[in-house]
Amino acid sequence: MANKLSKLFSHKIIRLKRATKKLAHKEDGSVAVEFGFVGIPFFLLVFGILEVAMVFYSEVNLMHATNDTAREIRTLQTEIASIEEFTTDVCSKVYFIPNCNAKLKAEVQVYDDFSSIVATDPIDGEGELKTNFVFNLGQPGSVITVRTFIEWDLFAKLPDLGLGNMGNGNRLIEGFAVFRNEGALVAGQGGNG
Repeated sequence: MANKLSKLFSHKIIRLKRATKKLAHKEDGSVAVEFGFVGIPFFLLVFGILEVAMVFYSEVNLMHATNDTAREIRTLQTEIASIEEFTTDVCSKVYFIPNCNAKLKAEVQVYDDFSSIVATDPIDGEGELKTNFVFNLGQPGSVITVRTFIEWDLFAKLPDLGLGNMGNGNRLIEGFAVFRNEGALVAGQGGNG
C-alpha cells in the first residue's frame, strides 16, 4: 500500500513539474500583470502632481486678484460699496477658478492699528467654511485687512496627499492683504500744509 501511495505521489509531482515548466515558458499576460502593478501607483502620482499644481496655481491667482482689488480700496479708487460688488471685482481678475462668484467669500475688516490685527480661523468646528464675515471698507487712514476664501473641490481626496484642510476633504484657498488706506493725514496733523 505504501508503495502504491509513493508511486501515486511521485506521478502527481512529475505532472506538476511538467505543468509548471509549460507555464514558465508562457508570457502572454505578463505585460498586463506588470502594468497593473506599476500603472496604478504611476497614475496616482501623475494625478496627485496635477492636483497640487492646480491648487497652487489657483491660490496664487486668488492672492493676486485679492491684492489687486485691495489696491483699489487702499488708493480710494473704487466704487465698491457692497460685498457683492467686491466679490464680482475679485472674480473678474481670477482666471482659473470655476464658479468663482458663487464660491468666493470675503472679509474686509477695519482695525485700530497694525498690532491689533488678529487673523481668525475661517473654518468652524465641523470643518466647514464660516459664512458670517465682516465687510467694512473703513475711512481714509484706516488699517484694513482683506481676506478672500474659496473652497476648492479636490478631485482625489486622498488623505495621504495632505491637500484637504476642510471637514469634507476639500481645500480652502485664501487670498490676504493688509494696508492702511491713503489719505491718512487730517488737516492740522503734520505735513507741509
